Amino acid sequence: MSVSERSLKTERLKDIMNYKDIISIVLSILGLVISNIQLVEILKISNESMSKIILYDVVICTVIILINIYSISNRRVIKKMEEAKKSLEEKNRNLLEVTDNIRCFKHDFNNIIQAIDGYIYLDDMESLQVYFKSLLEECNHIKVVDSINCQVIDNPAICGVLLSKYRMAEEKNIQMNVDLLASFKELNEKTFAVSRMLGILLDNAIEATSECEEKIINFEIIKDIKRNKLVITIENTYKDKDVDTCKIFEKNYTTKKDKGNTGLGLWKIQDILRKDNSLELFTTKDEKMFKQKLEIYF
Repeated sequence: MSVSERSLKTERLKDIMNYKDIISIVLSILGLVISNIQLVEILKISNESMSKIILYDVVICTVIILINIYSISNRRVIKKMEEAKKSLEEKNRNLLEVTDNIRCFKHDFNNIIQAIDGYIYLDDMESLQVYFKSLLEECNHIKVVDSINCQVIDNPAICGVLLSKYRMAEEKNIQMNVDLLASFKELNEKTFAVSRMLGILLDNAIEATSECEEKIINFEIIKDIKRNKLVITIENTYKDKDVDTCKIFEKNYTTKKDKGNTGLGLWKIQDILRKDNSLELFTTKDEKMFKQKLEIYF
C-alpha cells in the first residue's frame, strides 16, 4: 500500500470516527441503560417484564444511534456547504480584483503609450527604464493574482495562504515572484499539513526579506513526474549570513532580538515532517538567497 493510500484511508477513518459524535451516542445509550437499571431495582420487575424492557432498550438505542448518525451526516453536509461557499467567495473576490486591475490597465493604456512616447521623444532612456520597471511590476501583480486565483477551486486552503502572504509581502514592498507549474489539486490529501508549513515558511521568508535592501521572494511549485512528487521552493534574500540551517529547527531557537513568541514555527515543521514520511524539507543558503525546498511524495 502506498503512502498516499494509507494517508487517504486514515483521513477517511478520522472523518467517520469523530470522537465527539461517538461520545454523544455512548452517553445517550449509557443514560438510558442506567435509568432502566434503576427502574428495575425500584419496581422489582419480573423476568418476563425485564425481557420486554431489554427489547424496548434495544429499539430505543437503535433509534438514538440512527438519529445521531442522521444529525452527524447533516452537520457534515452543512460544513461542506460552508467550505464550498467560502471557496466561491474567495474566488469571486480574487476574480473581482483581477477584473478591476485589468479594467484600470486598459483604461490607462493610452496614457501609458503616450508616457512612453514622451520619454522616447525626449530621448530620456533612464526615466523610461524607471517607468517601464513600474509598469512591469503592475503587470506581474495582475499575472500572479490571476494564476493563483485560477487554482482556488482546486485547493482553496493553499491558495488562501499563498494569496494572503503575497498581499503581506506587497505591503512590505517585497517583490514576490510566483511560478505555478503544477496544480494545487494534487495536494488535496495533504492540504492541512502543507498549508501550515507554507504559512510558516512564507512568514519567515517575509520577515527575513523585510530586513534587506533588496527585497525578493521567489515561490515555485513544479511536478517531478519521474519521481511522482511535487516540489515547492521558497527562496528569499536575507541579512544574517551566519544563520545555522540546522539549529533554526530547534525548539525555542531564534536569532531575533525579541525572544518572545518565537522559535516555534520551524520546530513545528519538524514535528509535522516526523509524522509524515511522504514530506521532506531541504534547507540551503548561498551568499544571496536562503532556500527552503519542500518535496511531497505521492
